[in-house]
Amino acid sequence: MSQQTTNFTGFSPAVPKAISERHVACVFLLDISGSMNMQGAIDKLNDGIAKFIEHMKTEPRTADVVDAAIVTFGGDVSVVQNFIPVSEMKVPQLLAYGASPMGEALRMGLDMVDKRKEVYSLAGTPYYRPWIFCITDGTPTDDWESAAHKLKEAENSKKVLGYCVCVENDPEFSKKEVFQIFNHSRILKLDNLDFSGLFEFVSNSLAAVSRSNPNSDSMVNVEAPHTLTMAMK
Repeated sequence: MSQQTTNFTGFSPAVPKAISERHVACVFLLDISGSMNMQGAIDKLNDGIAKFIEHMKTEPRTADVVDAAIVTFGGDVSVVQNFIPVSEMKVPQLLAYGASPMGEALRMGLDMVDKRKEVYSLAGTPYYRPWIFCITDGTPTDDWESAAHKLKEAENSKKVLGYCVCVENDPEFSKKEVFQIFNHSRILKLDNLDFSGLFEFVSNSLAAVSRSNPNSDSMVNVEAPHTLTMAMK
């Protein structure tokens, strides 16, 4: 099965909801390569996204100011959803196939974040530092070095925060490349395919960011589920 890669260049995002309130944007980079069929991981990922949306919508104000986008990489790279308030999100049904072009997905995610910040600026909407949140169970199968350099530059300039969750699913998964792409302090390991716990952690974290002091340089810390641990090489 093949998916058509979505080109977002001509996309004109709507004016942000709750336009005068401070927003936080998060683009999810989701690995849907063939190995995600193992142990039903792709189905559990779909369930986790559904739980994320459900949990976020219990706080309507937060769901209006957290803008999410979904980019998948598996065989090709597709924009499943451009930035939209979580209050308006629909649950996608993702299918797993193909390889893991993580580098292209990361470049696309960074470009989308830059465009989203332009939307905020034009609308006069304040915002927190956007997130890139990658979930993968495989090794990148494309040129990822330039994307890693671009991410590091953006993080050093405090333009974005990059996170990566390593899914313990494929026994051949090597974390070597992941540790060269992402800041080691923001690489997590997901045990037991607990995507529900993972997305509860993400929703709580984004909610905490949306309520935090924008003038503070300190990181927002939210207690992770017991199955989510710092990844080790």
